[in-house]
Amino acid sequence: MRIGLLQCDHVADDLVDLHGDYQDMFSDLLHTQDQNIEVAIYDLTADHFPIDLHACDGYIITGSQFSAYDDIPWIHKAKVLITDLYQAGIPTIGICFGHQLIAESLGGKVEKATDKGWGVGVQNWEVKSSNEWMGEKAPASFSLRASHQDQVVKMPVNSKLYASSDFCPIAGFQINKHFLSMQGHPEFSRDYSNALIEKRIDRIGKNTSTIAQKSLKNKVDNNKVGAWIIKFIKQAKYS
Repeated sequence: MRIGLLQCDHVADDLVDLHGDYQDMFSDLLHTQDQNIEVAIYDLTADHFPIDLHACDGYIITGSQFSAYDDIPWIHKAKVLITDLYQAGIPTIGICFGHQLIAESLGGKVEKATDKGWGVGVQNWEVKSSNEWMGEKAPASFSLRASHQDQVVKMPVNSKLYASSDFCPIAGFQINKHFLSMQGHPEFSRDYSNALIEKRIDRIGKNTSTIAQKSLKNKVDNNKVGAWIIKFIKQAKYS
């Protein structure tokens, strides 16, 4: 299986040597599930877009420091790409910024959660609907590391909510059988999350940062969600 990684940012220079770039994190996540998966990298920030959408079995849209509503040329172009992927029925999964970009591209809405502040550290979401790609028995909830200010406040038409919390009511949705999104980061390690919080402490705030760093001791479901991603793409591609 060949998965295209639509890379929407890069790890900061002072962190990349120790933690790798986002392409390394996602490759590790996917190869934990299946060593035979081929990962094709498309750096959207460098205007490297897929020429043939069918060159990959599915796509993953990464997180980013940018906002889905930013007036930046590559973001506008990425929205057109997402629309094309949707119309072509190609399996696509959005992570954090990718989750928000899917919403903005397909008729939803994203806003900065100024009333709630940063969603950082380990976050837990209630599973609102059972889905075949979750396995025989869907869990009541799942946890991932997170780092975001923006939130999806309106889902695209035909979306089905599957993950929610009081802090982030729209934390994951599915559109038909080909598009899936999630606010959390299944690719983030504990050490990278901690380093990112340290780097952004002035923006996040000391109190919120301290609580978030303590939460990093909590269990996360990276492997479980990694398996969901693979199963979703396979089912969407071959069912």
